[in-house]
Amino acid sequence: MRKIRSHYGTPEDFVAAIRQDSALEVFTTDGFEPGEEVLLELSFTGLPGKMMVRAIGQEWHAARPRLRVRAGGTVMCAGSEWRKVQFLKRVATGDIKLTARRRHVRLPVLVEVRWRRRNERDFKTAALSEISEGGSLLLTQDRPDVEDEVIIEITPPGSARPLEILAVVRNSQNDEGVGLEFMARDMGGVHRLREVIRRLVEQ
Repeated sequence: MRKIRSHYGTPEDFVAAIRQDSALEVFTTDGFEPGEEVLLELSFTGLPGKMMVRAIGQEWHAARPRLRVRAGGTVMCAGSEWRKVQFLKRVATGDIKLTARRRHVRLPVLVEVRWRRRNERDFKTAALSEISEGGSLLLTQDRPDVEDEVIIEITPPGSARPLEILAVVRNSQNDEGVGLEFMARDMGGVHRLREVIRRLVEQ
């Protein structure tokens, strides 16, 4: 999956690029084909960081300097990806205030995992979303409490054995799950986590 970048000069420019039919106007010199799945890196002036969104290319055109038309086109987003766009819209309009910059950009994934509280033995089935080296969103109905330590068991694509990751619940403000911070205590753990993320994004 190719990554394309679209930066908007102002929050108002970003809001104006959002259409009602789950389409988003993007400005990028990275061409894409209709129907192509892309990883879209969205940013606008004043946004503390970037948002990664999966999208399907709809149409793209090259720049037309004489007509003052920038290179770009439109992409389609659906489901949780469209909710990310709507979240950014609320940030752009000032409904949500973001002040902290993430150390790691979170990438959009959806992968089945098993998890358990560190002091328990039985695993529960759930899913991970928006993963980075620093943490992830755990989508689960049986929500652990903030500051709970949990073990995440994930099987990377192409691997036969699962990898266990220690994490701490840092927030429970998302309606669909809880925010995790990964506790990679050594460089070996960081390297393994990076490889897992690479495989998940490229699968």
